[in-house]
Amino acid sequence: MINQTKLLKIISGRRQGIGAAMTRAALWALTPVYRLGVLRRNRRFETDKMAVSKVDVPVISIGNLTTGGTGKTPLVIWLCRRIRQLDRRVAIISRGYGAAKNRDRTSKPNDEAMELGQRLPDVPHLQDPNRVGSAQIAIEELETEAIVMDDGFQHRALGRDLDIVVVDATAPFGFGYLLPRGLLREPVKNIARADFVVLSRCDQVSHEDIIRTETKLKRYCPDLPIARTKVQPATWMQYDGQEKALSQFAQSPTQGASATKVFVCCAIGNPNSFLNTVSSTGATVVGQKFFPDHHLFGRADLEAIAEAAAENGAAVIVCTHKDLVKIGLNQFRGVPIYALVAEIVFLQGETELMAAVESALG
Repeated sequence: MINQTKLLKIISGRRQGIGAAMTRAALWALTPVYRLGVLRRNRRFETDKMAVSKVDVPVISIGNLTTGGTGKTPLVIWLCRRIRQLDRRVAIISRGYGAAKNRDRTSKPNDEAMELGQRLPDVPHLQDPNRVGSAQIAIEELETEAIVMDDGFQHRALGRDLDIVVVDATAPFGFGYLLPRGLLREPVKNIARADFVVLSRCDQVSHEDIIRTETKLKRYCPDLPIARTKVQPATWMQYDGQEKALSQFAQSPTQGASATKVFVCCAIGNPNSFLNTVSSTGATVVGQKFFPDHHLFGRADLEAIAEAAAENGAAVIVCTHKDLVKIGLNQFRGVPIYALVAEIVFLQGETELMAAVESALG
């Protein structure tokens, strides 16, 4: 069984050898089947107007072209806060990927829902594969005036008034192949359906890389507006809400304090990006352990993390906010656990995107 980290190395071409080459060939052979499914699904929505359901309030979709983490969650938080500032009641709807089941077979909130619940306490979040039904519940029972559909670019059954696509600047096109050979959910040319693109993690690539990505996107949609963003660390937070200043774990020459040694663990789509963000705070990363996206941490996982942290001399265990809400502890084996809470920062295009949002809200 190939784990997610090894599979990404194979797909990206970083892992060489006969075994990796054979795996890539097998995945490539399956890609036409996936491509046909995508083509048929999109053709249905393009030819059958009844396949798309409109609701009575504005819907703004945030999605992506690729699978895995592209940085949608910080944008969802930014968008919901802006809509609330406009004095509109807003709700989030999503599929609820990775959500567990209660004993009565109802769904538990997944990691993203728990994270959003802490960051957006006044914004309800409905999770159900039937997003048209969720939208109707939000309108009829919660008196919602605007809906943000998370991960909605491929979910075309619910009509939307603004289609925003997040493209990760560090891996914009899924290594150039559709699933399962690459990470593309659909061909890049389908970006023409989008109304706005938000390029994430622009601080982790060169200006030339950004221009190349934007040029390729505009090849399929010349007038496509594109914003550039990065994720900026904001604070260290424990599970119970206690916070420390961002500089807490950095070296302090004036006080003669050296940087804190931290051990990084996470279960997200782009762990290396998070690792870079932690390093940017000034903390000293002495080790890391990555898990598959949406992984549910068990006792054995925490034991392994704590043991590795101790072996590397770490004083603190660091994870993402999405991971912390699943771990549910302030410390384990005497080692404190902190999430690095980050906020989206626009490098360009924020005014234009906000104008598009206000236009969609009508």
